[in-house]
Amino acid sequence: MLWRMGPMALSIRAPMMAKMFFYSTFARTAFKRESQQSLHIFWEMVAYIANTLIFILSGVVIAEGVLGDDNVFHHGTSWTHLLLLYVYVQVSRCIVVGALFPLLRYFGYGLDWKEASILIWSGLRGAVALSLSLSVKRSSGRSLELTLETGTLFVFFTGDIVFLTLIVNGSTTQFVLHYLDMDKLTAAKDIPSEVLSFVEIHLPKKP
Repeated sequence: MLWRMGPMALSIRAPMMAKMFFYSTFARTAFKRESQQSLHIFWEMVAYIANTLIFILSGVVIAEGVLGDDNVFHHGTSWTHLLLLYVYVQVSRCIVVGALFPLLRYFGYGLDWKEASILIWSGLRGAVALSLSLSVKRSSGRSLELTLETGTLFVFFTGDIVFLTLIVNGSTTQFVLHYLDMDKLTAAKDIPSEVLSFVEIHLPKKP
């Protein structure tokens, strides 16, 4: 973890981030369009495999560590804290989006209140949060502050928050879109592809 590795962690991550910014900003023009499409498909597949492995590993850790720990799984306080944490996550996201709404509205593509509502409700947690919880679990038991029980609680809360956001928020986002009347295509997007192809072929090209 960063605060335990100190300058060594920063010396490793800083060049990696600089390299990522360089490739995303300048090196993209060095690839042809066909190569960019191939790279896009390749890295999408790598990300999908990595996410799958992280979810499988998190499930194994939760099954071994959480289900076998009576203090976490069978304790009513942990489940109460989980529900309170889920509410806190939603409220904190609402506060952040609300505080930044004036900037999001007038800069970039612009954001109205309907889009802000979807931005708040569709905030799903996934592989990044699970990876951090697994890192905490792996580092637990080495100090008095970070005990094995604390590491198990990290995995328990993070895994269940990810589960709740995927099941509750993810499955109900389509109903929120329908309620806000945002599930309909605009007139330009509703034009059939055959019509667009016909217009593109028969439209006189500029010399």
